[in-house]
This record gives sequence, structure tokens and C-alpha cells, in this order.
Amino acid sequence: MAIIDRYDGLLIDIDGVVRVGDEFLPDARDAITELEARGLPYAFVTNSPRLTPAEHAEELRAGGVPVPDGGVVTAAETLISFILDLTGAGIGAVVVGTDSFRRQVAEAGIEEVALDRWEDATAVMVSGHDRFDYGELKAAAMAARAGAVLAATGSDPTMPMPDGHWPGTGSILAAIETASGAQATVTGKPFPAIFEAGLEAIGRPGKVAMIGDRSDTDVAGAQAVGLDGILVSRPESASAQPGVEGVDPDHRIGSLLDLFS
Repeated sequence: MAIIDRYDGLLIDIDGVVRVGDEFLPDARDAITELEARGLPYAFVTNSPRLTPAEHAEELRAGGVPVPDGGVVTAAETLISFILDLTGAGIGAVVVGTDSFRRQVAEAGIEEVALDRWEDATAVMVSGHDRFDYGELKAAAMAARAGAVLAATGSDPTMPMPDGHWPGTGSILAAIETASGAQATVTGKPFPAIFEAGLEAIGRPGKVAMIGDRSDTDVAGAQAVGLDGILVSRPESASAQPGVEGVDPDHRIGSLLDLFS
């Protein structure tokens, strides 16, 4: 029996599975096109907060990857929901992240606090970006130490890129946690909120698997909420990840096309 025949729905990571950096993987395009042709429910579930779900979908479609309507779930969405549920609208936050992430925060009714006014923040919202600097570190740490809720989109220390692994949100978060002495709440993988959002996106069919390239976030997180975890591992690629002690994927595949063999 092919792996795909065991499941009624799939959640699929993007980075390291569908593309590496800006380079789309041809085998992934072909496999997802086949999923669409079969009518199997699937959604993309990513810790990447750099784009809105609609922007992620646009990029994927531009790369030849079919995306169902509402078929992208991001950790930015789950982080914003967590903060709003905890504090309500009208909150002020120190926001660390890309311009797109900051726009999403603002559109949700959360006011971004200026770095030199960190004392006005009741939350610190963290996601990775390549312009992170000491000013952001100081403001985030000071606010968190003063009692602001510290929360982040993810804790991945690295992210796969064509030339190797670049620092991820987890590396930035580690600096803020170290400087503040606070422990963050993480709403992306491997924590439950994002898997629950993914299941909602595909209508909660029967048996579902999460496909990703990290044992620690994709596989462990999926198994913790009762889903199967499928690990994509290509040793020759920059996205290969070391195994994690105590985490045993339900299936290991070299590419998404292996689902059908």
C-alpha cells in the first residue's frame, strides 16, 4: 500500500519540503498536483511569518504549486490569536519581525509600541527577520522583564536555505529569553495551536499526517496531538535535519513523490 492511501488528509510544511529558499522542488510540485487531482484535502502549515497566508499562497501558485482556498496556515495567525485571546483588542506590543508580520499585527488591532517606549507594552511578539538588531533585543527584553507577555511564532533555531542553514526565529527568541529571563509561549510547530488550525483548514477528515523536514517541530508536534508525522529527509540537500532522540517518524521519505510509491 502506498503511503498516501493510508490518509484522509495532509498538512504540509513549506520550507525544506516544497521549496528551499526561493527554489521550488520539482518533485514537490508534481506531488501536490497529484494530491489536487485526487481530491485529497491538504493545507500548508508553516512557522514562517514573513508573509501573510494570501501572500504565501500567491508565491506557491507562482511556483506552480496548487493551493486550495484557505489552504495556508501560518504561525503569525496563531500568535495573533493567542495574544488577542489573552489580552483583548487595543493591546500595545513590542513587535519583532518582517514588515509583513508587523502589518498583520496592526491589522488585527494590536498597536505596535515604539522601541524607546517599551514600558508601554503589555506583550512582546517575536518572529524571525534578517534585520534584527540590538535595539529590538533591548526593547523586547526590557518589556518582557517588566512583565509583558512574551510570545513567538516559532522556536526553530535554523531555517533551510540553498547554501545551508540560516538562523531562524528560535535563534532570535533565544537571545530575548536570555536577556529577559522570561520563557516565551510559542504558537507555531511543535505546539498544538497551529496543528489545530491546520486541521480546521482541511475540515478535520479522518486520519491525517503532517509532512515536514524537522523531527523536532513537524514530527514531534504532530504526534503530540495525535497525528502521524512523515519526515522528508534528503541527505544531499541543505534541508536535511538531524534526528531527535525519542522521536520516531511514522514514515521517512526522500521527497513528496515517495508518498505515491
